[in-house]
Amino acid sequence: MLYIIVALSAEARGLIDHFKLVRTYTLPYTMFESEQIKLIVTGIGFDNAMMATSALLGHCSPSKTDMLLNLGICAAPKNFEIGEAFLAHKICYKDGFYFPDILFEHSLKESDILSVDEPASEILNLPVDMESYGVYKAASRFFSTHQMLFFKVVSDHFEPERVTKELAIELIFKNLNNLNAVLNSAEYVIKKDPLFTQEEKERINSISNYLTKAQSDAFYDACCYYKLHHKKPLHLSVPEKEKLSKKERSDYLESLIKTLTL
Repeated sequence: MLYIIVALSAEARGLIDHFKLVRTYTLPYTMFESEQIKLIVTGIGFDNAMMATSALLGHCSPSKTDMLLNLGICAAPKNFEIGEAFLAHKICYKDGFYFPDILFEHSLKESDILSVDEPASEILNLPVDMESYGVYKAASRFFSTHQMLFFKVVSDHFEPERVTKELAIELIFKNLNNLNAVLNSAEYVIKKDPLFTQEEKERINSISNYLTKAQSDAFYDACCYYKLHHKKPLHLSVPEKEKLSKKERSDYLESLIKTLTL
C-alpha cells in the first residue's frame, strides 16, 4: 500500500487523475483511494499535517512493505529552479531534526528542508515548507525511516504571493514522471524486499530482539545500506548474553551500524 499525504487539493489533483483515485468518506478529511493507494489532504501547517497523518495511519495500520509519500510544493533559494523536484533527506523544525533514509538510486537532487509555521517571504538558504515535520512526526510511529519519501517541488523563491492553485497543479503534473521513477526505485527496496535471504532475515530479527523499536529501525536501515552498496552476504553475530544493559545495547548498536555503513 502507498499512503500519500498532501496539504492542498491542488497538489492532489494530478495524483488523483494519474493514479485513478476515487473519493472516499472513511475519515473526516478529504480522501481518495484505489486498491493500492490511499491519499489524504491534510490542510496547511504542522498541526493539520500531524493530525491527519495520525488519523489515516491509525485507521489503516501499514505494514513493513508499505510506503509513505509526502508530496507538496515548497519555497527554495535560487539555486533551485522553479518546478524542480527534489527529495528531502533531512527535515528541520525549530530545534528538532528528522532524517528520512533514501536507500535507493534516483536522479533527483537531495536536500535539507525546513518546516515553518507561516509562509516564508524571507530569503533562506534551504527549501521551506509547512508540513514535512508534522507528517514525519506522526508517521514515524508507523513506518521505518527508509519507508518514508518526502518529494518536494519548488514553487517559488520565497515569494508566496506568486503561488496560485493553478501553478501548484501545473508543477505537480509536470513532475509525475519523476515521481513514478522515484516510486519504482523505492518499491524495489521497500515493497519487494529482495535484499535479504531467509537466513539473513532470521538473523536480523534475532538481533532486533535485543534492541528498542527505534534502535531496531536504525539497525534495519543500516542492513539495507550494506546490501545495496556492497552487494555481499550479510554476516551478523547475535550477542551471547540473553539480555543487554542500556549501555551495552547502545554500544552494540553503534558497533553494528559502524560496521555496516563503512
